[in-house]
Order: sequence, then structure tokens, then C-alpha cells
Amino acid sequence: MKSAVKLLLTLLTMSCALAPAISLATNGMFLIGQGTKARGAGGVAIAMPQDAISGAANPATISFVGSRGDAGVDIFAPRAKSKLGKEEEDSRAKLFAMPAMGGVYKFNRKVSLGFSGVPAGGGATRYNTNLYNTSSGSNPDVTLGVNLAMLQMSPTIAVKANKQNSFGASVVFGVQTFRAFGLEYFETFTQSFADEKPVDNLTGNGNDWAYGAGVRLGWMGNYFDKRLSLGAVYTSKIYMTEFDDYSDLFAEQGDLDTPANVGFGISYKFTPKLTLGLDITRTFYEDVAAIGNASATTGPGSIYPNEDERHRLGNDDGLGFGWDDQTVYKLGAIYDYSKDWTFRAGWNYGESPVDEKNGEILMSIMAPAVTQNHLTLGATYSPSKAMELSFSYVHAFKYEQDGPTYIGNTGKISMYQNSVGVSFGYKL
Repeated sequence: MKSAVKLLLTLLTMSCALAPAISLATNGMFLIGQGTKARGAGGVAIAMPQDAISGAANPATISFVGSRGDAGVDIFAPRAKSKLGKEEEDSRAKLFAMPAMGGVYKFNRKVSLGFSGVPAGGGATRYNTNLYNTSSGSNPDVTLGVNLAMLQMSPTIAVKANKQNSFGASVVFGVQTFRAFGLEYFETFTQSFADEKPVDNLTGNGNDWAYGAGVRLGWMGNYFDKRLSLGAVYTSKIYMTEFDDYSDLFAEQGDLDTPANVGFGISYKFTPKLTLGLDITRTFYEDVAAIGNASATTGPGSIYPNEDERHRLGNDDGLGFGWDDQTVYKLGAIYDYSKDWTFRAGWNYGESPVDEKNGEILMSIMAPAVTQNHLTLGATYSPSKAMELSFSYVHAFKYEQDGPTYIGNTGKISMYQNSVGVSFGYKL
């Protein structure tokens, strides 16, 4: 018991220390999956747990992984490009480290306790040529970009109702850090400007921090001699404190809550060696004002929807990214080749939340999270019964969107990504 507690405290400390390094996601603002093993299998984890980090996807799954600890890191290499009017620019934000860790202690036959510290997602861009300024005739040499990083730390408990079914719950503590630079063009569209007040909280204020909490509830069941597994999970909105240094940018005076989501999973062991799994998740971006509020109109005369100035930046109905809710489909396969080697593959698809026909390209230049299809591969080497070394590779295929914009008349955003991950697991 003491060793398990020590492991969980160590993981918690590491998560807090590494939080500022976390950035960039691929299913909208979220990662396609948590942990090296899940990411190698398309992100599938709701009913196909493979390690202690699976509790970040479905808290009920920790009943089925035993006592263990896992820690790893993914290295992301995104390639984003944006165009506004005639000017086109590559983002210089090109390499990110994203650590994840988790621990589970099987307290008795019914109760398991766990903890996970994972990068929930985020986004980052850095353009040396300021596309907003160039298209509006201002100074193009002002660096433009944003960086949002989201970390979630979740103490978890799972209880087996019987041999087949487990129910789990987590308190999800969220930490966010954000900075923006080069957004001076939008000063005239803030409520502070309309009130003839200094626009001090729009851009260039360095890193600001927000903290919050929510809950995650899950169920998982094993049937037909453990060949069929089913699972479901609900994660509430993570209610965050406001980014005071960017209250002129985000709607609701700087509020950027993490959206709620629901998911369903199924896995089936077709042979003693081959297991296939499917997850379907739904993220509710439209319920978070800063993300779901309407973006800039493309019509003449006003940047605001319907020329209604209650949509000024920073207001409750202020301009947002205009993202739609997103449904994601994850398909994964696990093949136990031998006692030493396990191989994985997967496919992950989520339609871009950006609707280019409604002029949402303009704001999404700051966060062009438009990739839709992802191919994943993974493997685990087990040098002993207690130790595991896992690897993953994810390729997000290039996808681009273009459409009308308020500035520059037309715009285009595109992105593709590669990432590699490695993790170490130890069974207690």
C-alpha cells in the first residue's frame, strides 16, 4: 500500500512540473487518446483498457488492469499553414513534448484506486508574418500566435458491482495556461474599446493561468467469458477560472471552460490473440461560449453577426471560434504476437469542427485544428512479467479548409501532424 501511495504522489508531482510543456491536439482541441498504448490503437480505451492511464478515458476501466504504474511522453511535430487574402504563412510552432502518467492500486477484490495526469489537449501557432496586419494594411512584422495547454489530473475510484461490471468516478482537476501575441488588429472590436477604456487584456500579456474542476463517470462490463466488453463514460464541463489577462479576447470576460463529452466503447476478442475495439465520442464545443460563439461575419460593414455589437470581444456573446460539436470515431486492433511482443494499429476520424462556409476561417487561423483522419501504429515489448516498454506512431493526414473571411475576403487553413510516443509500465 505504501509503495502504491508513493507512486501516485510521484506521478502527481511530475504532472504538475511538466504541465507548461503540454500543447497541441488533433481531435479538435483534444488528443485522439491518452497514453502510448491507446494512441497506438486509434485512441480506443473506453472498453479496451491496457494500462493505468486508461482511467483518464473511463474511470471504470481501472478495475481490470490490476495494480500498476505507467509513464510516457509523446513528441508532436505539427505542420500548420494559413492564408489570408494573398498572404500565406507557415506556423513556426513545430515541436512539442506531451507527458502522461497514471497509477492504479487494487485495494481489494472490489475496489481499485487510481490517479492519472494527462495532457487533455490545446493548440499553438506562431506566424512570423502577421496575416491579420498584412491583410488590413498594418505592420506585417509583428509576430502572431497563441499557445493553449490543458492538463487534467484525476484521482479515481472504481468499484466492481459483480464479476462482470465495474463503475468508476473521477474528480477531474484542470489546469490551463494561455498566451496570445500579435492580435492588436482586433482592439477596435473589443467592449473595452467601445467603452473608451484601455484595451489591456487582449494580447501580449505573457502566460496566464486558469484552474478548475469537473467530474468523470464511467461503466465497463465484461461478458461471454470476457470476450465482449462494453463501456460508457460521461465527463462534465470542467469549470475554469477566468483568464484575467485575456478578458478582452475570450467571451464571458476571459472564461474558457473545457467542454463536456460523452462516449461509448465496445471491444471483442475474436481469437486468443486478436482484439478489436471501437469508441464513439461526442464533444460539446457549442456549450462553451469562447469556443462555440459565432465567429466574425463575412458581410460588409460589421465584423459582428447581424451587426449586433453585443458580440464585441469579451462580452458574454462575444466573438468566438464558431466551432460545432464534434463526433469522433476510433477503431483499434491489438494483436498478442508472443509473450514478449504485442502489436497495435488503429484509425481515428473526427470531422473538423470548423465550418468554413460561415466565415469561421478568420478566428481559426490562431488554432487550425482541422485534421480529420489519423493512422496509428504501436507495439509493446515485455522483457519480464512486471515490465513493459511501449511505442506509438500517429499520422494526422493533411486537411485544409478555405472560405470567405471578414479580413482579406478569403482565407485558408491546413494542417498535418506526426507524433511518436514511448512509455514505461510496471506491474506492482
